[in-house]
Amino acid sequence: MSQLFTISEKIYLQELRSKLYKASQMHSENLEIKNLLELARCELADESLIMLSKSAEFKMPVLEIANIEMLARLNDLKFILGHHDKIQSVKIAVEFYQQLFDETNELKFFLRSIELVRKVKNLFLDVLSGYEKKALSVFEKLETSYCRSLLINSCYFLLQENSKETLINKSIDCLSNDYTNNEYSSAQHYITILNKLNYYDNNDYKIQNAICLEKEGDFHTSEKKINTYYPIILQAYTTALRELKSLPENEDFRNRLNKKIKIEQAEQYNVLTNSVINIKSEFDISKMMKNLNISDFQTGLSNLLQIPIIEEQIINKAFEQKGKSLFGQFFGNYTRISDKGTVSGITDEKNYYNNVLRDHYRKVNIGLILEIKSIMDNYEKLSKESILKLIRTTNSAFIPNGREEFFIEGIYSGFENNFILSSHLLIPQIENSLKNIIEVNGRNTTRLADDIQNDNTLGTILNPENKDKMLNGICNKDLQFELHNFLIDGSSTNFRNRICHGLASTWESNFYGIYLWWITLKMVLLTKDFFEIPERSSNIS
Repeated sequence: MSQLFTISEKIYLQELRSKLYKASQMHSENLEIKNLLELARCELADESLIMLSKSAEFKMPVLEIANIEMLARLNDLKFILGHHDKIQSVKIAVEFYQQLFDETNELKFFLRSIELVRKVKNLFLDVLSGYEKKALSVFEKLETSYCRSLLINSCYFLLQENSKETLINKSIDCLSNDYTNNEYSSAQHYITILNKLNYYDNNDYKIQNAICLEKEGDFHTSEKKINTYYPIILQAYTTALRELKSLPENEDFRNRLNKKIKIEQAEQYNVLTNSVINIKSEFDISKMMKNLNISDFQTGLSNLLQIPIIEEQIINKAFEQKGKSLFGQFFGNYTRISDKGTVSGITDEKNYYNNVLRDHYRKVNIGLILEIKSIMDNYEKLSKESILKLIRTTNSAFIPNGREEFFIEGIYSGFENNFILSSHLLIPQIENSLKNIIEVNGRNTTRLADDIQNDNTLGTILNPENKDKMLNGICNKDLQFELHNFLIDGSSTNFRNRICHGLASTWESNFYGIYLWWITLKMVLLTKDFFEIPERSSNIS
């Protein structure tokens, strides 16, 4: 270590990291300073410390140092790695972490010291009662239920029965106050604390979580404004209902939640459908649902996949029956204005009404998808492992090698009703998958004639006018037209571009996100119905 650089004994946290960073820039050749900086940045957890020790450039610093935080971290690392003097190291680490907490009130130092004590409890038998008293004192001083939950989780092994009772009474009071003040996220942490302290058994814990979520939904319902989208309400009620799954009794509670969910689903659908162009519909979704025989999750999924892709011939036929409008005889172009007042697309009358009709049929499909999905939610909640098994069993040629994880996360997010996340994950993967299908069919997606050989855009790939190129002839025509109109047509929904450029609002991402998720399910699970796939060898990614 450079003699020009020293670390004072009592600088901590960000000030310490800043000092080490500046030193690493000044003495760029000094690996020990860089290693100290990495150690100072490392999370105080076994996995993080072990991972740091295994990195290629890291070596255990051997310099003499007086800084308390670095001494604590160095001795912590020695203990975790099983250094020859690990017993002395853990004692030093615990002592210095305790001192750091006393001087900074930074909870992570106290929690790490207690975690180390738990690992070698026999070395600290004479001070365990002192740590218990300190934990009770820290609990009182902490200002958030989240931090208190972390504390109880770490210190539970220290607590005697009288201490547990004290903490239970305090947590019950805090839970009541949180309900009074409508602080539901905080309340859930106190429910977790009461479960950890064995005041609630695991069944009671689920019931109390459901009660908390119902209260949260009721509160937001009482506060909501007319014609405003509140996805948090439906999410709260749905999650509450899932908490009760597999629990005995509680039928009244379940029925109450089911009624609230159906009311909220209807209101949510009305708000969302009124947010886009409306035309009179000949479809009655309630009647359509009655004709579907959905008796469990699997039949729900089957019906979901049977909803048809919008057919181009239906759109064209509807326009021909309508005829040209009076004003359409005088105006050549229709202009789409964005929410910023800019022109996002220009089209003629035929394509304008085609877009209106597509949007209408899209909304009908979305209505059906929402209804079927809500019934499926009441029957079963799929785990991520179930989605993984489904994807791997299907072995869909739509998913290129190495991209399974993205599709699993995106599809799982949709089953969790998080269509904002789902759409952001799936859109780039759909684009890559379509390019992959073109490539495995012996066609080219790269502009080879250009000096810089970039891939063609999604618009070029989906363009139905590219005769015998790109997707033409190897992709179902109706799917190709719908993907083009839905994802990248600036005069229509333009969903891909609005998502990718951060223009889509919350309700838009949710509303059209479920449609994108549904289309993805069809392309993944029914790949051969929509694409020409040669005998599969290995896909590009």
